[in-house]
Amino acid sequence: MIGWRAPLALAGARWAAKRLGHGHDPEPPPRPAGGDLLGVLPWAAAGVAAGVGAAALSRRRRTGRLTGRVALVVGGSRGLGLQLAREFAAGGASVVVCGRDTDSLDRAVAELTGRGAAAHGVSCDVADPDQVRAMVAEAAARFGRLDFVVNNAGIMRIGPQEALAEEHFRAAMDVMFWAPFHVGRAALDHLRATSGTLVNIISIGGEVAVPHLLPYSCAKAAARALSEGLSAETAGTGVHVTTVVPGLMRTGSHRGVAFTGAPEREYVWFAFLAGLPLLSVGVERAARHIVRAAARGRGHLLITPMARVGTAVHGIAPGLTQAGLGVVGRLLPAAPEQVEERDGVEASRSPAGRLVDAIGTLNERAGDRLNQEPRARRG
Repeated sequence: MIGWRAPLALAGARWAAKRLGHGHDPEPPPRPAGGDLLGVLPWAAAGVAAGVGAAALSRRRRTGRLTGRVALVVGGSRGLGLQLAREFAAGGASVVVCGRDTDSLDRAVAELTGRGAAAHGVSCDVADPDQVRAMVAEAAARFGRLDFVVNNAGIMRIGPQEALAEEHFRAAMDVMFWAPFHVGRAALDHLRATSGTLVNIISIGGEVAVPHLLPYSCAKAAARALSEGLSAETAGTGVHVTTVVPGLMRTGSHRGVAFTGAPEREYVWFAFLAGLPLLSVGVERAARHIVRAAARGRGHLLITPMARVGTAVHGIAPGLTQAGLGVVGRLLPAAPEQVEERDGVEASRSPAGRLVDAIGTLNERAGDRLNQEPRARRG
């Protein structure tokens, strides 16, 4: 909030200084030494007070801009989803979070209520359409309405396509395409009643297929088409659909990613890139942008400079991006004869993994703040 207060206070002080130069005779009588300064001080103080007061008023308005509204965040028990729930709650909204892991869900709800939010948790496997429909119905019944529904649930498996089975692609589609499909179908009537917003979190991986993330990219590309199609078909009905395309974010999600093929080597490159400040963005900043876009009913939101550049270049010169990604693919670990699989916590136990974690301090800290898999499991 300091970022708002300082400019407003300075504006007030500038107004005070200008005010001093008006309303006086063209040739005022001589003043004693220091008189100008003494004359300015009351006006400057008043200007600063006015600036700070305006900033405080602006803060109260921002804090209450979502008061009385209800947000359902699918995949809201950890990572970006949890931060989105925090941001909605900070704006005054009641929040329903959904997750499959009951321990993470309970911790998330306890934290949100501890912050003073009206929060409710729903345990749900989003790959099950019946559970999805029941979740949306429970969320709407809990607070009497739905104004925002955020599709944020996701799974990620890193590895060369030779090391992946068809079931890995199906699982990705179930969670990141079919789940948003069923959530949207179940939520649209509720959102139509409130002129609400359906928010679909896609990814730069849905715009540009990234090597060794093929199931994820395929599912996100399908979700992007679904989101943009729903936006077109619900135009004029009162429902807004916001398609969010983030680049890399520091969420600590690398702890729960499944690494296949040569897990330790796959972990090193992914965790390193996910934690680089120049390539990734802090999740708090991303969540603020997303909630603001949802509140305004924006149709499309790109987050991080790299996502903007990647999307623009791919749109203008797809052959160039394909060639560049081909180079990247050759640099990544090849599929070994003996395929192994480990989650991020286990894969990080190698010396190289520990070194990357030490370098990516910002990402590790984000994981601690966002209810991700605890480091204690690493042994």
